[in-house]
Amino acid sequence: MTKTENRESSRQRCAPRLHKSFFLAIACGGIFSSAHAASDISSTLIRTCSNQLNGTAYGDTELKEFRNSKFPSPKTGGFNITSVKQVWLASPSYCLIEGKIQPTSPDGIDPAVKAPDYRVPDINYQVYIPSKWNGKFIQLGGGAFSWDAGVVQNGLLTDLQFSPSSGGLALSDYAVIHSDAGAGESSQAFDPQFVRPGKQLSDVPKQEAVKNFGQDSIKKSLDVGLYLVKKLTGKAPTDTYFVGISTGGRQALKAIANWPDAYDGVVAGAPPVDETNLLRTLEVPAVVNDLVTNLSGGAAVLTSFFGKDVSEKTLNNGLAATSQHLTNVAIESGADYDGYNKLLDELAPVWDVKPGDLANFFNAAADQKKAGKKGKKIIIYQGTSDFLVPCTQAGGFVRKLAEKATADEVNNSVRAYFIKDYSHGFYNTNSLPKKPLLIHLQLNWNAVSDLDKWVHDDSAEAGAPSLARNASGAIPGDQALSAWKCLPASQ
Repeated sequence: MTKTENRESSRQRCAPRLHKSFFLAIACGGIFSSAHAASDISSTLIRTCSNQLNGTAYGDTELKEFRNSKFPSPKTGGFNITSVKQVWLASPSYCLIEGKIQPTSPDGIDPAVKAPDYRVPDINYQVYIPSKWNGKFIQLGGGAFSWDAGVVQNGLLTDLQFSPSSGGLALSDYAVIHSDAGAGESSQAFDPQFVRPGKQLSDVPKQEAVKNFGQDSIKKSLDVGLYLVKKLTGKAPTDTYFVGISTGGRQALKAIANWPDAYDGVVAGAPPVDETNLLRTLEVPAVVNDLVTNLSGGAAVLTSFFGKDVSEKTLNNGLAATSQHLTNVAIESGADYDGYNKLLDELAPVWDVKPGDLANFFNAAADQKKAGKKGKKIIIYQGTSDFLVPCTQAGGFVRKLAEKATADEVNNSVRAYFIKDYSHGFYNTNSLPKKPLLIHLQLNWNAVSDLDKWVHDDSAEAGAPSLARNASGAIPGDQALSAWKCLPASQ
């Protein structure tokens, strides 16, 4: 372990955040400080956040301003606004826009899908703009294989890690977008019904819905969000960040891998960067139904919550719907007995993130600094007791990242925290005797504030989650990762 890893860092307090999903019991957001004071734009929003926007439709060409020729955005089939809410009595008051991003497949008919009656789902989104705005923009990631697009619901926290609602002021000064990646709401958290059989196996990763979930919805949603923020405020954001946990953490890294010029920084929690390999390890149970899946999922969370190891059988049963569905997709797409693994190989380039994929981000960060501008930063955090996304995923990722990138690139742009007794979005009970004031869903860490400060000041002191094994955020060496059981067997 390096000397840097032994440095002490400040701890910042934050309020607990709730999550309603079994598998995404969410970490804390906190009332985030900002490097820049918020400005009152209520007079502008009163004029622009109008109910007359409801029902407005826009073509894809409206987004051209936010596209980059070097790292181009995926095209959309246009987008619309389905709801406009002016919430002036809340504290803070805000404008909330809801809408849909249409697919590019003509009439929603995807030629890569075998079933002719299938239609590519829209991407549902919400854009939140506060009346006191710090000029910055945050894109929130989703979780699991399915989630809704809610950012604010009845003035209360929804199932998001960082909600800018009046019940949780986590991001109250930021403009925010969140979308469902086209996955919509599913009755089971791990039932990816948007993956459909293709005429042949190689057709499956070409499907628009599959690409939306894997990567395309990220930039489609960002472009729409930036367009609407500028339309309603008259200004483009000064800073753009991506924040997410689980699938949202993977999306954060995918975002900067594919569109490095579009983001100033990301916070990626428990990212399943090698998602297809994670799915490859599953054993499909003989009996797969909602009861088995849901009971096993709940049992896995409770087991981890009380500091116990989750058995492979329980975890496999909890994820059974995913593996069974993908197996059926492979078979219906003409694969042989080993079709499940072959399908995952086909999906890997669309869904997974490799350390080498961040090369363009490091190049963009270096170019920006040479021009005397702000930095570009990455913060990754991972629980060493994670029952769902093993810490070998984050451990292996940052270890290979340190090999591929130069020391300066890593030290200047990456912090990675490994957290003791932290599972998939919550501390287990083993942490309470060590930190009596801890709350299970509370990281005691102001991650977005740290990211924001670091982007604007390379020397900004690192904060850290409670029980972080490496409080400086420096990438640990092999010995430490191995001791924490976060080093893949192959390394």
